[in-house]
Amino acid sequence: MSTRPTRILVIRFSSIGDVLLTAPALASLRAAIHGPSEIHFLTKSNMRPVVEGFGSLVDTIHTIDRATSEVTEVLKAAEIDYIIDLHSNVRSRAIKRAIGCVAFTLKKENLAKWMLVRGWQKRPIAHIVERYIDSFRGAFGANTPDAWPTIFVSAVLPSGFDRSAGPWKTIAVGAAHMGKQMPLKLMQSIILEAEASGIRTVLIGGDADAETGGILSKGFDDSVVNLVGKTSIEESAALIREAEKAYSGDTGMMHLAAAMGTPVTSIWGCTRPSLGMSPWRPTEGSITILPEGKEPMRPCSKLGNRCRFRGESECMHQHTFAP
Repeated sequence: MSTRPTRILVIRFSSIGDVLLTAPALASLRAAIHGPSEIHFLTKSNMRPVVEGFGSLVDTIHTIDRATSEVTEVLKAAEIDYIIDLHSNVRSRAIKRAIGCVAFTLKKENLAKWMLVRGWQKRPIAHIVERYIDSFRGAFGANTPDAWPTIFVSAVLPSGFDRSAGPWKTIAVGAAHMGKQMPLKLMQSIILEAEASGIRTVLIGGDADAETGGILSKGFDDSVVNLVGKTSIEESAALIREAEKAYSGDTGMMHLAAAMGTPVTSIWGCTRPSLGMSPWRPTEGSITILPEGKEPMRPCSKLGNRCRFRGESECMHQHTFAP
């Protein structure tokens, strides 16, 4: 007689960094479950390639474009036993109501974040990976892993990229908000330092960052490889995995570098590690750079979309460190 597997639905709709950071939580969940199990993962359709990179951590991926009604009947038919809601928003609550099974939900700590921004709280927020695992830790007896699980195992370098041309560093040139965006001068200084050391710089980013990539690569022939808007998440993972070092603001690529085991220099502006989104278990040689002359704990805003100093992303322009 076959034993029916325990079916668990994990929900995290976006964004790249937040979805990537579910990987250690999924590894924790896998290790804690006794007996046959299936892990289903619900996310936005544009995040599917990220979850596909998790390999055997996830059995089935479900996606939506706009509304949860797109998958409600499929999820009901899947006979889900437990839901682990790692997003905790209107959409995830709709799924929990529709399925009606036992659910465990992330504590978002929005009040504590609001107090940090206003300077009324000094205690940092627990890291998001810890809070992901805390949402189901007691129910399943889960423990926090010591390291990242292996993800994007099958990722390969972009077609035409010349590995034999020498070592490289990567710069993630874009960011969702200006308060997380590295200034051009800072990225140019990183490029020049790498060039002086005989190391190439590979620029990665999304379509919206194409103009920045063009500006940064102008005047460099062989020392800068501009792949902004030209790589998939899998190809970016492969580029970062084989890089000597990665540079990024508070972005998804920062977390991807930590996951790939590449030393990452994370450069912070209007957000701060105190918000619980610093690189998780980064490899040896990783560095966190905070704005000079600013309060190290207090962020300007939760998302980096506002700056307390003249309303501009001034914090990102305080950096004078040597790459």
